[in-house]
Amino acid sequence: MDTTLPWNLAPELPWRMLSSPAQQWDRLPSFLVGEYLFIALALVALWHARREGRAHLLVWVSAIVAGTMNDIIFMALPVVDNFWQSQATIMLTPRLPLYIPCVYVCFMYYPTVSVWRLRLPQLPRATLTGLSAIIFYAPYDIIGAKFLWWTWHDTDAPIADRLVGVPVGSTIWVITFVATFAFLVGRAVDRDPEMRPAAFARTLATVAALCTFLMVVQMTVLQQVDGGTPGYLTLIAAAVIYAVVVARGLRAANPQLVKPTHRVLHRALVVYFATLVGIMALSDPEAHRAESLHQTYGACGVKAKDLMGNIRHKYLCAEDYDEDFSFACVDSPPAAGTQWYTVCGKAHSSFPLWMGAVGGLGAVGVLLYSLLLGALAPRRESAVDSPSAG
Repeated sequence: MDTTLPWNLAPELPWRMLSSPAQQWDRLPSFLVGEYLFIALALVALWHARREGRAHLLVWVSAIVAGTMNDIIFMALPVVDNFWQSQATIMLTPRLPLYIPCVYVCFMYYPTVSVWRLRLPQLPRATLTGLSAIIFYAPYDIIGAKFLWWTWHDTDAPIADRLVGVPVGSTIWVITFVATFAFLVGRAVDRDPEMRPAAFARTLATVAALCTFLMVVQMTVLQQVDGGTPGYLTLIAAAVIYAVVVARGLRAANPQLVKPTHRVLHRALVVYFATLVGIMALSDPEAHRAESLHQTYGACGVKAKDLMGNIRHKYLCAEDYDEDFSFACVDSPPAAGTQWYTVCGKAHSSFPLWMGAVGGLGAVGVLLYSLLLGALAPRRESAVDSPSAG
């Protein structure tokens, strides 16, 4: 078997829907903290959405639907399949932890409703949401890869260029995916702020159908500056284009915050960034080991093609790979053809770099969301949030 589909319950594999938190603490302690952090943040977002009304609830529900569908699509296609989740304490399938839909809620809901408070026009609002989302997501992306919350395909071209262990393609994906999501949802809410049931259902279907497709279109165009695969120039191009759109929108709209601080969201975000900084500061990557599905192990140098026709190695091979894990904590590498095996965390190649990246992003994140949510501005009463400058 070369791949396990994300919805396949795979009874032949030694996975469990529910696992002991104590055992998880022994194997992947930082992952246990991260798993329940995201579940808690998603529940806070749900409480906030129910309190704020149907437009906010639409964002919450759409984030789960569009996000989870996106994950399943890119796990299901063998020619794309390039990441594998570690086993959490609550698993829906061997490849899909419960916390992953919660992650989508968090990095799509929090940025979207935070940017709504500026009452920008549609396009600047969407692009600012995409840029705000990567500030939220980036420290998680760094920590997750370092501490084996997931593993990447070793030679897949779209994730070959990396910054602090994170594929540049992942960063561009977050920016474009969340911006697309924010545009589709915000446009619908502008048309029907009350989000009556028919509009709610129609918008949910539209987001589910178009979000991944429009993200792929954007990435396909942008990555031509790197010869067809996402690289450093693609990231620079995306950031510059989005920033220009945001800057023009801010100048034209002269945005005003329209509501007192969403204190619950702000506190949740401060806890989120502080927790990730704490994980990086206090966790030992060498104490982590992940027994889960990974890239199929096999002979070195066996060629395969991805969706875009790029050549990659079909199998992971212990004699020829360059990932931030090892087989030092097990007796020997897995047998050829094995998907389920254990990988071991590696010591930091440069702890100051990793710590500086997560700490810096955490500080920027707290500052950015404090500004967006009005925590640094004088309180004043006004109307209920509406995404548009209208």
